[in-house]
Amino acid sequence: MDSISPPSLGDFIRARRTRATPKHPDGMTRAQLGEEIYLSVSYIARLEGNVKDASPSPQVLDATANALCLDDAERRHLFNLARRTQTEREDTTTPWTIADYRTLITPDMKTAIAALNPHLVAYLDERWNVIDCNSAYDKAFPGLVDEGNVLRWFFSTPASMKVMVEWEAEAALTVSWFRALMGRYYNPDWAVETLEELSAFPLFRELWSREEIRFGRHQPFMHLRDAETGEHYSVHVQVHAEMRGKYPLQMYLGVRLPAS
Repeated sequence: MDSISPPSLGDFIRARRTRATPKHPDGMTRAQLGEEIYLSVSYIARLEGNVKDASPSPQVLDATANALCLDDAERRHLFNLARRTQTEREDTTTPWTIADYRTLITPDMKTAIAALNPHLVAYLDERWNVIDCNSAYDKAFPGLVDEGNVLRWFFSTPASMKVMVEWEAEAALTVSWFRALMGRYYNPDWAVETLEELSAFPLFRELWSREEIRFGRHQPFMHLRDAETGEHYSVHVQVHAEMRGKYPLQMYLGVRLPAS
């Protein structure tokens, strides 16, 4: 089985160039894109081939984003991949282990998330590994704490489809968010191992191939089903990121709402 490639500028431009748009139902050729942004076909070929010396300027990136009808998240991702947003990107290539992250979770933090039951609270790293969580989060997503990683849980644990009412939409969101996070790094080695593990799942490979990008939830509500009773309920989700040393930690907060 072929390995899955980390996000790259060339792959992203090619994927967006060849997708259907109202103006170009069959996608754009390199010649058409070149005409739109006043660049040669050979230069676009070098861009899409990830040739190192084909480093586009911000002006070229702006023109490319406009020609390809990129939305705000896609434009941001384009600049990230081109290394034109240095203040946003992380330069580390050696991630902290889960054990390292867990040293950051103080007794006060544990007390606080426990006190927030029955609302769902967890700390995660940017590879979607669960660092710590309260009992409500553990109960809502059966098997996730044992699996350890949200994306692997989606694709490896049958219970994920049982409790996630909108499984496909939530899985696609998490994959596209993971892709966006990988694009923030100058070198994606911090998550390549995770990507290789996920490549074993055909559904993940299909979602990854879409090259979709999100930097957050498309809407705040997550719809769940109780694994024991089958009761439907919703949570209002917020994900907050903060830096701990050189590494970002994400806090997931799902405020549980009455069943409607």
